[in-house]
Amino acid sequence: MGKFSGNYIDCYEKRISVQQIYQMYRERRIIFPTVPSKRKPKKIENISGVVETILLGITLPVIYVSEQQNGRLLVLEADDRLRCLVEFLEGYYPIMSLEFFPELNGYKIEQLEQEFPEKTSWLYDYRFSFQVIEYTTPKYIHMQVGNYIEKWNLTREQGIRNELYGIELEWYLSFLVQNLGQSINFFSKWKLNRQYMVLRILMYCLVFEKDIPIECEEMIGLQQLLEQTIRCIEKKNDEWKRKIADAFRKATEELIDWEKRKHFGLERERGKEQQAKTLGYLYNVVWICWKKRCEVQWGLEQVAFDRQLWIEIEKETVNSANIQKHFEEIEKRLK
Repeated sequence: MGKFSGNYIDCYEKRISVQQIYQMYRERRIIFPTVPSKRKPKKIENISGVVETILLGITLPVIYVSEQQNGRLLVLEADDRLRCLVEFLEGYYPIMSLEFFPELNGYKIEQLEQEFPEKTSWLYDYRFSFQVIEYTTPKYIHMQVGNYIEKWNLTREQGIRNELYGIELEWYLSFLVQNLGQSINFFSKWKLNRQYMVLRILMYCLVFEKDIPIECEEMIGLQQLLEQTIRCIEKKNDEWKRKIADAFRKATEELIDWEKRKHFGLERERGKEQQAKTLGYLYNVVWICWKKRCEVQWGLEQVAFDRQLWIEIEKETVNSANIQKHFEEIEKRLK
């Protein structure tokens, strides 16, 4: 197996037959992140495409998986191709609209096994190529590699992050979100998007407060900053966590009240990267104003309507150096 060294990782290849994949799935040795399910027509389209491709003898693209310490393989994919195939093998959906094998249209796996055993055998014997990111690699690198390859949306990214970092992270982020009551739609209609937005806001907060240990020469990127945020949260005591929950609720009320009067557009791009940046800074503007004992609504206007500041925020990469620089500019506007 490869070793992680600096900014380079080794993946090792593992070729696994469809039959083995299904068995491993049944034994919880292959797992998928908990994300919103695709609609039935899209699942059938995915299944049919994969099955026909396999029967035609075409090699499917490699699938990246994250190896966990317990040996499980967490599938990192954006289109749910493999997940849909597994659901087909579970007997949930038929294959439809096959161009080269129309005689199979409408068949579920059980019917396929009975009526076309030879073709079923081809399907079960097909071997997927997995690129396995070994468990010794830091988790933020698993996130980064998967995101480079698959271009996840924020919902899927958070679903995968919850699997990689464990149930305690998901529980705490869910607690913060639920504490907002009816205000949760301010972030997104999707539960995982809401969790991601809360995590991003905490990241900006902890960078500003210098709770995240960062060497002065080191420029840390987004995924590593999010990992540092998670590690920092894990070390905090219950009192801090209760205070943060209260601060989130009150800051959300301030921002919603301000939005009603100023129509800044805080709900634009809900659940997307631009919203994550905007809320990441504006929540912290509210908290900075409380500390400085200055009027929050005034502080929000000083920052939110500074066009030059937001042009820089929008065009620059999210990393520790840029976040620190932007907060220095924000503090100047709040003097």
